Amino acid sequence: MSNLSVFPLNVNAATKEINSMLHEMMGSTGEMVNMLMKLKAKGMMIPDDERLSPDPYGCDKLFIDFFITDKMRDDFPLVVRDFLHKEFSKIDEYEDMAYFDMDAGDDAPETLFNRFVLNLMVDAVKGGSEYSKALILQLYKTYYKKEYQSLKRFSSISADEILSLSEPEGGTTFYLANIARILFIAKLSGISFRDDCSYIYAFLNEYADRIDSCPRYTYADEVMDVYDDCVKEIESRFDIDKLYKIEGRLSKYLGNVLKWLGFGPEYVELCDISYNGIVDHLATTLAILKKTYPGKNKEYSAEELVLYSMILHSVGAATSNHEWMTDELRKVFYGPDVDGFYEDFPPLFHSEDVQHKAAAKKTETPKMAQPAAKIEEPVYNEKKLLEELEVMRRKVHKLEADNCNLRIDLSEKRKVDEENRSIKAQMESSNRELAALRSYVYGLTESDEPVQSEPVEKMKKEISALRIIIIGGHTNWVSKLKKEFPNWDFVNPEASGTTAVSIINNADRVYFFTDTISHSKYYQFMNAIRENKVEFGYIHGVNIEKNIRDIYRDISEEA
Repeated sequence: MSNLSVFPLNVNAATKEINSMLHEMMGSTGEMVNMLMKLKAKGMMIPDDERLSPDPYGCDKLFIDFFITDKMRDDFPLVVRDFLHKEFSKIDEYEDMAYFDMDAGDDAPETLFNRFVLNLMVDAVKGGSEYSKALILQLYKTYYKKEYQSLKRFSSISADEILSLSEPEGGTTFYLANIARILFIAKLSGISFRDDCSYIYAFLNEYADRIDSCPRYTYADEVMDVYDDCVKEIESRFDIDKLYKIEGRLSKYLGNVLKWLGFGPEYVELCDISYNGIVDHLATTLAILKKTYPGKNKEYSAEELVLYSMILHSVGAATSNHEWMTDELRKVFYGPDVDGFYEDFPPLFHSEDVQHKAAAKKTETPKMAQPAAKIEEPVYNEKKLLEELEVMRRKVHKLEADNCNLRIDLSEKRKVDEENRSIKAQMESSNRELAALRSYVYGLTESDEPVQSEPVEKMKKEISALRIIIIGGHTNWVSKLKKEFPNWDFVNPEASGTTAVSIINNADRVYFFTDTISHSKYYQFMNAIRENKVEFGYIHGVNIEKNIRDIYRDISEEA
């Protein structure tokens, strides 16, 4: 049969067969053996390179995920200490192969750290570290005594024998993890494999590919779709001062909880790098609630919303610590430039600046060197070629992982850019509102005497050409102003919100009559003004001449 008709991870019949078996997740040796027999009976072959030297990526990944037992976990600090004492100075010489995702967020901190160090041990083994190889074998002998006693009898092993040794006791152990562990240790122990073991490697690789292709946890894009609407809802529905008071009470309680646990009361505040102020945090909280419970259209009270936001704040502190831990682990073990931080902020510390006296070396009488016998290297060395093949495979997996991380970083950058644009737009809107408020305050403090040199009739003529909308005002005052400016629009703030707000879209300028408009209506109209970037201002009092002068002054200052 041609090598085109092989057992690849993406080709029709073989992939479908494996996929259906992965769904079933075999629970007994007999079923696993039957699976292999089915693959063989269908004439599915392994490529020559896979048969001679199977790709161990999936096996290594499962080994790292499940090798550490509960008892080994208790002793693992001693293992880590010994490994770092012997190997730390050589770590940067070994391949950086990521067999698990440190950023996935589905591991407890202790598990994350232990797997990270075990990953380094496997990298060291791949790099030729005899100490790391001996360390892992010693751990296997110590914590898997019964399995070790069975496995050490083999000088070569078949797929059926591996499956038999891997059968879970009592049905509580993950079957594939047992298979991966035995494959890994057998290879480390120098046990040779029969050809049919290649099918197991391929099966584990298919499983690992499924894990790697699973999307990371992400909710941000869905939440950001409704974030802006949530900001508007909070600004229109709630009194910000009241929200601050409620948050203050809950923060005091949270601080006491932290003190009861032995932490400072500001611990969450210090750790949560995602916190950007109360309005942003409440808007994010409301957005998550709307996405968590879609279709309910519930209006949360101020107390409920702040309570949910405190949960978000606390969880934000925990996840920020996770992110910090993964970043620090990478810098410590893989070097300072792993995330480009020191590229932008060069460090002041340089290890080569540390000066110390070297210990005096003992002098020994040199021995006469014996001429080495000349050994002719064969032109073709199969073992060396297979080792190089495995190295190249690991590099391919590493490049794939790096590519995935780059795509995620690019997505994060785009998200930050979008947030920056949103913040810039909000700041521009806030500056416009501040300018309008300053003008309003100025109008409150100046006397009723005319300050402009132009006559009122001229002012009236100039401003009457503009399309101005007045929101609010007493009935008699509105009637008088309508006679003076029949082409202006006047909005009763108690009228239907949808109808009233829609007329703002094409206005030259909008004025709020501050004496009669409610907070909720003000925010409703203000949101429409922000969206359409319409100029606006404030007027007060029922003196028509003063109103004309105030509006004329605003327009003149703009010009």
